[in-house]
Amino acid sequence: MAAQLVELEENFFNCPICLDSFKDPKLLPCLHRYCRGCVKPEVDKSDDKVKCPLCKQECDKPTDGVDGFKTDFHTRNVVEYIQLKKSVAAEEVRKCIGCSNELQVAAFCFKCRGFICRKCHEIHENSGMTRDHKEHILALKDVKDKHLTLEKLGSLKEAPSCSEHPEKLAEICCVDCDNLPICVVCGQYENHKGHTIRGVRELAAEERKKIEHSMKALREQDGNVRGFPAKLAEARKSLEVNITETKARIRSQYNKEVGKLNEKERESVGLLAKHKAEIDRKEREVVADLNRQRERELKTVNDKYDKCVSEAKAKAADERGGKDTAASKTKDMLTKKRSYLENELSDSFSSVDHQGNTNMKTFGELSDQSTHRIQRYDNFVAVVTSVLASRDHWTDVSCLPDMNVSSKQLIEDAKKEFPEIAALSKVTTKAITPVFAPKANPSPIINRDDFKSDADYEKYVKEHLRIGMTLRCRKANQGVQEGDTGKVIEFDWWNNLNPICQWQRLGGTLVVSYSDVEIVDQGIRVGSKVRLQRSAVNPSRDQEGGNPRSVGRVTATDGKNCTVVFPTKKQWKGLLSDVEQVLLLRRSAFQDDSSYSAYVRDTIGVGMAVRCYKDDGMAKVGDIGTVTMIDDSDPGQLRIEVKWQRRGEAHWVKHSSLEILGLRLLSESLIAAGATYTLLDEDVPGLCYSLKLSCHRDTSQIKATI
Repeated sequence: MAAQLVELEENFFNCPICLDSFKDPKLLPCLHRYCRGCVKPEVDKSDDKVKCPLCKQECDKPTDGVDGFKTDFHTRNVVEYIQLKKSVAAEEVRKCIGCSNELQVAAFCFKCRGFICRKCHEIHENSGMTRDHKEHILALKDVKDKHLTLEKLGSLKEAPSCSEHPEKLAEICCVDCDNLPICVVCGQYENHKGHTIRGVRELAAEERKKIEHSMKALREQDGNVRGFPAKLAEARKSLEVNITETKARIRSQYNKEVGKLNEKERESVGLLAKHKAEIDRKEREVVADLNRQRERELKTVNDKYDKCVSEAKAKAADERGGKDTAASKTKDMLTKKRSYLENELSDSFSSVDHQGNTNMKTFGELSDQSTHRIQRYDNFVAVVTSVLASRDHWTDVSCLPDMNVSSKQLIEDAKKEFPEIAALSKVTTKAITPVFAPKANPSPIINRDDFKSDADYEKYVKEHLRIGMTLRCRKANQGVQEGDTGKVIEFDWWNNLNPICQWQRLGGTLVVSYSDVEIVDQGIRVGSKVRLQRSAVNPSRDQEGGNPRSVGRVTATDGKNCTVVFPTKKQWKGLLSDVEQVLLLRRSAFQDDSSYSAYVRDTIGVGMAVRCYKDDGMAKVGDIGTVTMIDDSDPGQLRIEVKWQRRGEAHWVKHSSLEILGLRLLSESLIAAGATYTLLDEDVPGLCYSLKLSCHRDTSQIKATI
């Protein structure tokens, strides 16, 4: 621990502000030292706190300003030695205290506090009167000694003078007065009588023991302090890599979604061309067929076929226009989705950049804190090492207590691990939203008996009939008898697009009118609403399907078995023969209230959305709610518990007061007259209805538009 003065004097004993040797050095609590004149402006302009110019650590401002900070006697003595060493080494001409002549100096006597020439130096060391000065003389040979240590320098100095009696050397220390050097007279009889008095050697040994313990604890944190910049650099590098990878991933998602849009656009263009080509083909076939018929028919019917040709062309033109309009809407939709996708990409990139910039700024702040911490650490180690190396008891009792106090905060700071740097090295953002929702399932099929008139049912058949469906003849027509069944294979373009069916009994194909058939294909498929047949209900099953009043949705079927999800999301698995399809119809499909009431009684289930169309207790006409419980103790008149949306409460009503909406409520807002709310069609995922409720004095009406 013996520090060489040659090593310390250039790097350690210059003021960081003026870059010159210390003049009356003042010691801050962080153990950084400054000339009194250099640090005084910083102290004077501070309010309550003084910030160290080097490490930026704050401390309380002393009441008497810069003079309230302790003078660093150790540093001042070392600086004095450096200046004396330069004078002796240069053999400057000074006044000798022995012969009083202006001669080249050869030594400096710390006991006499003066320079000595070469001749007087020999006398000074050998004279009986000054023989005890020999140990306190700094000679030229000592200055040239490259291995001169602080310990040897400390032995040259005498004990400090008593603070009250400058003519006497201090022999003891007053602990109550901050280890103040005093003489025995002051300690026993005068100002320090009754204070805690300690011998300098004993007190110095105790202070050394404390500082050595603090130094040991501090050195144990050396790896943590010096290794922190490497951890910080690694985390910063990880952040940069994460930003690059995140952007690349988002860009990849963006390109994938744009590819989907482009593919959809190509499909749309191709589909439009295909439809137009098909329309053109059919138009040519129709025109050619009509021309052939016109040639075979009498001239009197030519006008009739000319009219048919015109109508066919007009219809084809209308269809082309419809397809063009649909294609234009598809293109507009794709353009909007592409614009939304680009905005989402921009937002994601902005989010990543913002997080990255914020984390980089935090890294910069942590880096500055690390730099200041290392500076304080190195400064503390250097200062303590310098003081300990001097092995001067008075320096120890003067400096080491403050250093012990400073070491506690420094050790706490050195133990900090900064766990937040791991989180700062990451950025997060949401994934790109898919541009297309899942494909819709087909709508359920409704029988003729569910409608008031043939005209209403014929309109329904026209809108829902598809190739592959099974029909039953309701009226004998052109060889097809009532009750015959057949499968739709094509549509007659010449005859109002009536269906062409393969009839089972006839073994051939014939065209029938929409008004003469009904759809009988009621096969249960994925998306169908079903409930367990009463004969299949087993109360021991741990399934919601055990409740015959619960209506669920088919999620999978293989033609023999099926899987059903009920309102609480529980699954039931079993045979198709154990379930029956539930068709959810409105009041308008029935001729009178009694028939619809019977339908509601047989159909209503837990989880259905219903509307009150007759005042019943707390429920008023137009109220919308969800069925939560069914009491079927009286089969003729069920009691239904409904949680009403408008009031947020559940009340019991008769089943005859309700209409089944067949839709699940999405809106949780209060329902009132004139309000607009939303229903979700569970048969067609992604399809919603905006419904406006209009309440009158004795009736209510719901109008739904897509």
